[in-house]
Amino acid sequence: QHPAMMRLYEVQREVASLGPQVCTFGGLQNDRDYKRLERELTQMLLQVDQVDTEGKAELQGARKRAAQEVEGLLRYLEENATHPSRMAIEALSEEARRLVEERVVAPQRAGGVAEINDELVDMLQELVLRLTQVKTEGRVPLRKARYRALTRLCAVQDVIEGRTEQQTLSLPLSEDTHEAVHHINQVMVKVSVARGQLVALLMGLSGRDSCAHLSRILTEMQVELDALDVSGNTAIRNYRKQVVEEINGLLKHLDLEVEGDDTRRYVPPRAAVLLWPRRLQRSRSGTLSVPAGTTWLRTTPSGKSRPFAPTCPTCGRASCATA
Repeated sequence: QHPAMMRLYEVQREVASLGPQVCTFGGLQNDRDYKRLERELTQMLLQVDQVDTEGKAELQGARKRAAQEVEGLLRYLEENATHPSRMAIEALSEEARRLVEERVVAPQRAGGVAEINDELVDMLQELVLRLTQVKTEGRVPLRKARYRALTRLCAVQDVIEGRTEQQTLSLPLSEDTHEAVHHINQVMVKVSVARGQLVALLMGLSGRDSCAHLSRILTEMQVELDALDVSGNTAIRNYRKQVVEEINGLLKHLDLEVEGDDTRRYVPPRAAVLLWPRRLQRSRSGTLSVPAGTTWLRTTPSGKSRPFAPTCPTCGRASCATA
């Protein structure tokens, strides 16, 4: 084959490798991955333009098709990152971050007590409701962005509501009861700090902590609790079990956060991503569509995913919600 045609095939293979990344990117234009994808696609477009067709119609047509593929991905990437629904998701996420920082994170960092009450829980629930009403138009990147925002906010809700319940308990036990109680009480203090760190991490308010670092700290707490001898004392054994369950709950949210980029959690089974780039070439707007009636997954507080059919908040019909 002609060297120019071989070069175009190479560029098309490179574009095909970037296609799935573009079609599932749910971030904004200032994200590092957006800049990387935009840079690589722009370089590919320049490479296509530099191919010498020698005036041959066949080569000119192949170069035009290759350029259209790259331009379609660039357009699709920009459309989703600047889409009004994506901006709405980011605005609600920013509102949630300000609320959590003011009521939970800032007081704890100052050495005080987080301002946790029913009003805070209700305000977070209102933000969750508003997020569910953001239309995604069947676009996988917008679906991904909304899913990530919802799961993080629901995780913060779970952590905060769990802490509210703990404040009503009669624990910790008196240190005179057993020598192990002193160690469990110390771990409880660490767990309280870890809760604040997890909330900050989930809301993007932590510049130093990472999921791996916090997970390692919580695992060390578990090891410390397992090493305590509480045999023969049911009350203290139950006390330790309760603290271990708290730690497991925090670790569960960390695991979900780490797995948040797993496309299978938010991409509908019949999404058109797997059909790229053929369907993308046929679309004038360069967008992907999701058929009506697609099954979504909703993550419950227990961490399980349940299928549900989204409904329109205005008319209550499922057909409108898939738009």
